[in-house]
Amino acid sequence: MRKIKALFHKYSKWLEIIFLATVTLAVFVEIISISKSISPGELARQFGGIAIWKIILVIVVGLIGVSPMVAYDHLLNKTLHNKLKFSYLFESSWVINTINNLAGFGGFVSVGLRTEFYGKKIENKQFGATLTRLFMFIMSGLSFYSLIALIMVFTGVATDYVGNFWIWLVGGTLYIPFVWITSTLNKNVITTKFKLQVTGISILEWTGVVVTFFVAGWALGMPVPFHQVLPLLIAATIIGICSLIPGSIGSFDVIMILGLSELGVNRELALAWLLLYRIAYYFIPFAIGLILLVHSFGSTFNERYNNVPGEILMSIGHRIVSGLLYFSGVIMILYATVPDAFTYWKWLRRLNPWSANIISEFPSILLGFMLLMVARGITSKVKRALYPTLIILLFTLIYMIYHEVSYLSVAFAIILMLLVWLSRKRLFRKQFVYSWEARTIDGFIWAILVIIYVVIGVYSLPALKNIRFIRPQHLDFILFPSMSVWVSGAIAIVMVTIITFIIERFFEGHRIVPGEQMQGNEQRLDNIIATFNGNSTSQLAYLNDKRIYFYQNANQEDTVAIQFRAVNNKLIVMGDLIGNSVDFPLAIEQFIHDSDDLGYDPVFYEVSQEIAMLAHEFGFNFIKMGEEAHIELPEFTLAGKKRKAERTMCNKLEREGFKFSIIQPPFDTEFIQDIRKVSDDWLHGRKEKGFSLGFFNESYLQRQPIAIVQDVDDKIVAFTTIMDSNNNIEISIDLMRFNDAAPSGVMDYMFIKLFTYMQEQGYIDFNLGMAPLANVGTYYRSFTEERIANLVYQFGTNFYSFQGLRRFKGKYADEWRARYTSYSKTSFILYVMIALLVADNSSVESQNNHRLSVLKYNAK
Repeated sequence: MRKIKALFHKYSKWLEIIFLATVTLAVFVEIISISKSISPGELARQFGGIAIWKIILVIVVGLIGVSPMVAYDHLLNKTLHNKLKFSYLFESSWVINTINNLAGFGGFVSVGLRTEFYGKKIENKQFGATLTRLFMFIMSGLSFYSLIALIMVFTGVATDYVGNFWIWLVGGTLYIPFVWITSTLNKNVITTKFKLQVTGISILEWTGVVVTFFVAGWALGMPVPFHQVLPLLIAATIIGICSLIPGSIGSFDVIMILGLSELGVNRELALAWLLLYRIAYYFIPFAIGLILLVHSFGSTFNERYNNVPGEILMSIGHRIVSGLLYFSGVIMILYATVPDAFTYWKWLRRLNPWSANIISEFPSILLGFMLLMVARGITSKVKRALYPTLIILLFTLIYMIYHEVSYLSVAFAIILMLLVWLSRKRLFRKQFVYSWEARTIDGFIWAILVIIYVVIGVYSLPALKNIRFIRPQHLDFILFPSMSVWVSGAIAIVMVTIITFIIERFFEGHRIVPGEQMQGNEQRLDNIIATFNGNSTSQLAYLNDKRIYFYQNANQEDTVAIQFRAVNNKLIVMGDLIGNSVDFPLAIEQFIHDSDDLGYDPVFYEVSQEIAMLAHEFGFNFIKMGEEAHIELPEFTLAGKKRKAERTMCNKLEREGFKFSIIQPPFDTEFIQDIRKVSDDWLHGRKEKGFSLGFFNESYLQRQPIAIVQDVDDKIVAFTTIMDSNNNIEISIDLMRFNDAAPSGVMDYMFIKLFTYMQEQGYIDFNLGMAPLANVGTYYRSFTEERIANLVYQFGTNFYSFQGLRRFKGKYADEWRARYTSYSKTSFILYVMIALLVADNSSVESQNNHRLSVLKYNAK
């Protein structure tokens, strides 16, 4: 006897493999035999005949039927005094039990999963002992139903076919007394309360199995009595479990199909019954469990890698949801306009998630275009888009159910609703700003759909049908029954446009622009410049044609200022940040974050390499925008052959009585009027630009010294405004203007005098300003974005001669420093350049009007 036991122990694994292989082979052979007698067409017809609401009911019953198993793990952890959050317990228990249901292997899978979820903080011996006690009684419910089935067999209620399995039912029935006696004799006493609790949970679990199976049969219209099917179900379940095949797939099904055939159920209907039961009780709960498992382990994995995997998956998921919404909207509209095309072309029919009769006339067009609009809201991550999207999807679902579409179409809509809900955390923007990029994409989609509709209307004209070269069979799939239908559809499109416009306005909400108006905040900027110094563009903020964004440090002190102007969804930041360079990274991060929250994309215009690289760290692309001319003042001299021409020109003008001087503010009215005349003469009736350049504004001019050139009669013929960076190192200029009476070379004369004067004042760097597009996009291997930028800028700029500016500054520049434009990767470079042109080329009057409109809007 000992030798037999030793041999059995030695070869137990091989015996188990042989047993499993034999059972699997036998089941496989039987499945092949059964499949030959099953008609796929008849099976599809059986499934297609089920009402959608019945399928949903079966699935709900299946989910409820699985839920009692959560109580096993509640009892396990309660016994081990392992306190867990209910949400974690429910999630982990659902994962364990639904995966074990499908995987099978005698419960070995659940042991590993329970150890992973619950056993880490508990002593192995204690955890293993408690788990063993739980497993002893986990089949008590099946044993209880085995007793009921056995009684039915011996009383003659069950069929003769089920009677063949009486020995299995006897074994199942004896399981309860066996484990109760064994547990009583065992030294490790299991309390009666624990036994009763597990038994009660098990009875509930198997009641869920029985109810789900019979509800699935009811949904298929099965007339078979309960007392005949129950014994068959229990016997097949016991045999399936003993087969150790994962999920009893095959062994259980073969017995059930043969048994139901004995009861007069055709094999296609029996297979449909089993499939519906397995979908409701096994596959859908398993899919949910798999999602929860990925979520559980994914959270740990995500935390380990600083949330990067999660962000990637959420981003991909969000794009998929947006794409599905667009896809659904387009398909619904196409099906309303060209319904027969989905029958005419099989490939289109495969792409159509909706049933053949779902779409008709106005409701479909309305829902389709509304889906396109909410798809834009979801794509733009707008908070306010969530509930309108769910509501529109719900109406779509109701519309589908009303038209009795296939359950696959309904499943698609339900899954889409679920995906939208799951992606709600990606919807963080407080408002919707309809960008030019988004309008282009949506406009293209709308245009294609409208063109299709218009073409259909034209080809539907009676006169066109008589044209010989147009064959009716080629147009049948796009023709409407009558022109009246097409006209009513056109009216529907107008109504749809109005409704989608209302949705757009709802998404936009109350428009908020980041930052604050400069007016009233001058002192805050003064303090920043006084404390941390300014830069070559900081004085432009005082023009009051831009908004200002203040960054505050941990002590709530203003340390950084950003000047910008909103154009469409782009915030055009003018030049480098102003303030404490140590806080620049944090200021950029906060500015991008606050802008993103409100639906805006910053564009950093004419910034240094340092700022461009900081923006690049936050995912921004950049292009070279031009070069800035700089002069090293300590090295500047008029001596030598190189400056002979300039020296001669200066001497000539001074002999003619012209003189240079710098006037300090405040300026009197007479002086302002004098330089205004020079400015007006220089403009010749043209409107002034602003934003990146100063314009004639008295309050702005009063802030800095002004250099002037006067003729022999002391009349001002030229002037330029000086921009001090407040660091005693760099000095720059802004407005450079002269009248018609100014002699040739007057600006050269002014510059040379400025260089000399600033050199004497101890300044080191003279910034002559930008030469836009200098050496940008000119090489044939240059970046495409830079070549596009060059082209757009040259076409869009007709006020100042930038080529001439480059040549003029090049006479004096010792160094050219590159300046860049950084923009979001979601922005099209074409629209970035157009936005820059709008900001840079709009007249001062239009900027003032824009500023007033923003003030009024924000005051509402």
